[in-house]
Amino acid sequence: MKLAVVALGGNALIHPKERGTAERQIKHVNETILRLKSLVKKFSLVLTNGNGPQIGNLLLQQEHYKQTIPVMPLDTLDAMTQGQLGYWIQQSVENILKKNAVTIITRVLVDKKDPAFKTPTKPIGPYYKKKIFPKMIKEPEGWRRVVPSPKPVKIIDIEEIRSLVKRNFVVIACGGGGIPVIKEKNKFVGVEAVIDKDYSTAKLATQLKAKVLIFLTDVPHVYLNYGQKDQKPILKLKKKDARILLDSGEFKEGSMKPKIEASINFLEKGGKRVIITSPQEINYALAGRGGTVIE
Repeated sequence: MKLAVVALGGNALIHPKERGTAERQIKHVNETILRLKSLVKKFSLVLTNGNGPQIGNLLLQQEHYKQTIPVMPLDTLDAMTQGQLGYWIQQSVENILKKNAVTIITRVLVDKKDPAFKTPTKPIGPYYKKKIFPKMIKEPEGWRRVVPSPKPVKIIDIEEIRSLVKRNFVVIACGGGGIPVIKEKNKFVGVEAVIDKDYSTAKLATQLKAKVLIFLTDVPHVYLNYGQKDQKPILKLKKKDARILLDSGEFKEGSMKPKIEASINFLEKGGKRVIITSPQEINYALAGRGGTVIE
């Protein structure tokens, strides 16, 4: 079967304004995985997932108990959430899709000279009433920490993932964008950073030579003039037209921009089709009657 790489957005785990109990998150995972039943009949699957709310919760816990419990670095927190979320997704795949599944704690190589390390821009963790860390930004809800968000260079554990795919496992990989590591004196070293999961997912799909890349998010389509009265869904896009819209500033950072840019990168490296839609619309998108398709 052909291979599809599917990115599960944050709404697959925690809905807005929820407390994010284990029970609620597992319920949302099960609901999302159930919608992949048609996919698993047509494709071998590799799944990725976001981890923003979960990392935020861990950071908040550390802040509250830092006087009594040692604080863990960001790359270690990422590994912790990869295990946690991977476990839930793996259970769901086996229980609902009846497919053997496995989670890979995935390391992603980044360039230590990436400009992102000098200019941190990625907001993470909870909101604070005042600035308490050196690197923070002011948002409407309060102050948030910002950390570097370097671009992925290579999925380090790609051979293990490829081997498992060939053995018909559904593989859960690159959770939260993967654990960012650099090369120091011929050794891998974790760094305090967060990799955007959309870029890592596209890099993973490219290295696996997948033909189809699917982003499941909280909207059924990509839109022109998103959030405005005249917003209009985009049903189909050619790669060159997606590039024109991206360069014009149509898509916003932290929203649809990373998905569009990652989609273009994937298609330029040999991918054939990208689908961006919600879990609820995935079957319509596969049938050509919904979602946004970029080719």
